[in-house]
Amino acid sequence: MKFNHYIFILFITFLTACSSSKQSKSSYPKINKKVATELTNKEQVHFKFLFMNASKERILGNYEKAANLFLQCTQLAGGEPAPYYELANIFELVKEPTLFLNNAEKAAKLDPNNYWYSVLYAHALQGAGENDKAIAQYELLLKKNPQDIDILFDIATIQYYSGNYADAIKTLNKVEKKMGISEDISFQKQRMWIKLNNVDKAADEIKALIIAYPDNVLYQVKLADLYSANDMPDKAFEIYKGIIAVDPNNAFANLSLHDYYKNKGEKEKAFDALKKAFASPELDIDTKMQILLSYYAATESDNTLKKDAFELNKIMIQTHPKDAKSYTIYADFLYRDKKLEGAKENYLKAIEFDASKFPIWSQLMFIESELKDNEALIRDSEKAMELFPNQPIFYYFNGATHLQEKNYKDAIASLEIGKAFVIDNPPLKTQFHATLGDAYNSLKEYEKSDAAYEDALKLDPKNIYVLNNYAYYLSLREDKLERAAELSEKCNDIEPDQANYQDTYAWILYKQGKFVQAKDWLEKALENGGANNAVILEHLGDTYAQLNNLDKALELWKRAKKAGKGTEFLDKKIASKKLYE
Repeated sequence: MKFNHYIFILFITFLTACSSSKQSKSSYPKINKKVATELTNKEQVHFKFLFMNASKERILGNYEKAANLFLQCTQLAGGEPAPYYELANIFELVKEPTLFLNNAEKAAKLDPNNYWYSVLYAHALQGAGENDKAIAQYELLLKKNPQDIDILFDIATIQYYSGNYADAIKTLNKVEKKMGISEDISFQKQRMWIKLNNVDKAADEIKALIIAYPDNVLYQVKLADLYSANDMPDKAFEIYKGIIAVDPNNAFANLSLHDYYKNKGEKEKAFDALKKAFASPELDIDTKMQILLSYYAATESDNTLKKDAFELNKIMIQTHPKDAKSYTIYADFLYRDKKLEGAKENYLKAIEFDASKFPIWSQLMFIESELKDNEALIRDSEKAMELFPNQPIFYYFNGATHLQEKNYKDAIASLEIGKAFVIDNPPLKTQFHATLGDAYNSLKEYEKSDAAYEDALKLDPKNIYVLNNYAYYLSLREDKLERAAELSEKCNDIEPDQANYQDTYAWILYKQGKFVQAKDWLEKALENGGANNAVILEHLGDTYAQLNNLDKALELWKRAKKAGKGTEFLDKKIASKKLYE
């Protein structure tokens, strides 16, 4: 029998919910003799006609029309209970509790021997919160139908939800006498005994299950857990020991022993028990995941637990080698410890067994990006784009990586498609436009490149990356230099004292022929970390050459040559001591 604490409550709730559907089986009634004598033949025919049409409208869901027709039936034959019963059902459906109760009561009183009328009336009383009256009504029904277990469940439901746990237990005992011991009922009674602060009686309920089902070790574990939860650790431990003596690898007993030893401060014994629980396929993987997640949180501040966490991860993979969750949680631990290759390997393994999880693919992309593994990024982003065609992040990874690999057309194709899927995410949309600007610039499609950069700045006017790159590319083209200067000046206002941004602004000034200002900005760039930057040194050398100080220019060109790779003209400048552009 499958263990479930909540089946009983769900079961009796289900019975209550289904009662009205059982009752709605009535078609138009045979008019009782007393009412019939009060009606002419013509009135009887008209009554049946009204009732039939009302039933049809109810079936079609036209409740207002149905209610009006049933109401006409009551006006024509006030002593006939069936229309009141049908009206009660309708008013229950449309959530009119007062009308529901009034009509249910009328039907039940007109025909007290009709089982379904009485059940509906009791149900209406219960819904109105008149629990004592509802129970009294159910008890009248029970006298007439002593074998009807459903009525006992209805009574127990009312008693339970009104907090009369002792009475509910007595009612459920009557159910057990009729249908035998039941796991669901026993566990429900056990929970109610706990609410009544009677642990011994709660234990008796589980003991009865153990006697009835001696081979079900889970009941023994449940009894031990009950003792443990109620500060009776020694009683719990004796039961756990008995289970382990018969079944050393019992997952549930070992998991409970872990808690027992942990509370006792016996860490080594606690961990040994936990390892046995993790090694058992009987313990579901979701429970193991929850335990590992608690380790994940704990190891944020306590490194001593990391070794144990990794060991549990490996045991779980051995026990559940074809479940993606085993590899996902292990990858999470590895990624946090900056073990990127290991994390990547385990995320890929998780995808092998379950490729449907967007977060796993997303995390994999970020790791491959950190590893600068462009080949893997292109391969895996293409797979992800097929699986998640509406997720823009994968198009971005694919496009940005193609851009790095100088596959400019492929980059643009992915970025243009992915851009359309970005909704309510301005930063990501900005990133798409910025990267498209770089890609179009590389293909010398300058009009499209400028438009992409401008779109990015509309979304994020202070985006440093876009401000600097857009300004620099304009300066290289010697196009829109006023706009370039405006962009670069803003960039330096936002992040002052950054050598690369100062170099860009200086170069724009240079292209504008403002050589003195350019020299000042380039010297600032040298002071702010550009002293060994070949580009900045060569730019300053060119500026001094424009200012007719060739000795200083030559000195800077030589320093640029020593610092790294300069422009294609650098060697020629040094050799001829002359500026070339």
